[in-house]
Amino acid sequence: MKKIIAALASALLVTTAFAQTAAAPSDAAKAQLKANSEKSEAQATANKKKAEAQSDAAKAQASANEDKASAQADADKKAAEKEKAATPKEAAEAQKDATKAQAKADKKMHDAQAKADRKKHKAAQDTDVAQAKADKEKVEAQNDANKKAADAKVDAAKKQ
Repeated sequence: MKKIIAALASALLVTTAFAQTAAAPSDAAKAQLKANSEKSEAQATANKKKAEAQSDAAKAQASANEDKASAQADADKKAAEKEKAATPKEAAEAQKDATKAQAKADKKMHDAQAKADRKKHKAAQDTDVAQAKADKEKVEAQNDANKKAADAKVDAAKKQ
């Protein structure tokens, strides 16, 4: 009878120890899956922010291009008035107006491009920040998973 009880107790201990060691990798695996999920979410967020930043930069450039085209059209219109002038005085006035309009167009084009360039620079910064945050979140998630795996190993070693 004592042998049967000893055998059952031994089997119970082996089963319990096996269940505990089997649970540890399972917890570690769950932690790793969670970390992988968090890393994927962080990268997806970064990618979304990158896309938004690039879209903003593209819109800014398109707006700048429209402003530049409008300004140049105004300058061209003033220049065309010179051709319609009937007298030398009218031609001189038209030339003066055309020169002013071209200078104004050049300034407007420069300002529009500078604004677009600033938006592009900010978009690049936003992209870098979003990626850095994603990288940080990925590292933190992996560190959490590694800690849980190490804790599980320690617990399993203590129970043996």
